[in-house]
Amino acid sequence: MNSEMQPEGIADVAELLQTVPEELLSTGSVGLDEMLGGGIAPGSTVYVCGSTGSGKTILAEQMAYASAAAGINVLYMYVAGFSESIVNRVRNLQNFEFFDADAFNVSVAYHDIFPTIRAAQSTDLLYSITPVVQKQQASLLVIDSIRTVLERLAEFDREEKSLRQLTEFVSEQNLVAVLVGEYQQDDIVRQPQFAFADGVILLTAPYEAPDGKRHIRVLKMRGAKHSSEGHEVRITSSGLQVDLETSPGADAQIGIA
Repeated sequence: MNSEMQPEGIADVAELLQTVPEELLSTGSVGLDEMLGGGIAPGSTVYVCGSTGSGKTILAEQMAYASAAAGINVLYMYVAGFSESIVNRVRNLQNFEFFDADAFNVSVAYHDIFPTIRAAQSTDLLYSITPVVQKQQASLLVIDSIRTVLERLAEFDREEKSLRQLTEFVSEQNLVAVLVGEYQQDDIVRQPQFAFADGVILLTAPYEAPDGKRHIRVLKMRGAKHSSEGHEVRITSSGLQVDLETSPGADAQIGIA
């Protein structure tokens, strides 16, 4: 087609497609990476959901230290008073082989987001996050727990706007954002933020399943040839490991439709 006859914006789209990165971010779990079609694409906002004890935070930490081992800077934002203390975090992380003490608060930087969001004048989530992301030069952003953050922002009617700004920022800056929260299947169906998320990973705790085991399922991963089949997961010294050889039968409910 003659360039003079091209519809407006076509040249820009072609240029954009040439700059789309091919390298995917590993989750640190071989099985989950396979379920995701290789990993998570930069520019993606992905929810890691599940009940208490399902393994959400372990998976997020595993992703953080796998990224650090690959030379990627990570910003791990937590909410003090609603998650474990730094002392307890280190104590628990020492149980896992993926933990690197030299990376702790260096290539994996921890930041308490609560003092910022509790101030009425700082209800803009992106405003609170941007300078810390830039200081860390982070390519992976983890927010744990995003539900606690959003419940605070909802008091100021800034919940949906802040999330949209965050997802746009992540896309523009080519980051990966992992948003950890205690959401179940019903929440994912009803709440609007999941509609414009790029990915949703759902974990279920042993007490939720008839077989008394943890399970994982990728409910959504935009632009990827992912598997939507549920699989059993085990938490070992290596972290959260997906057993691709096992999957719930047709009658086995694992908390997802």
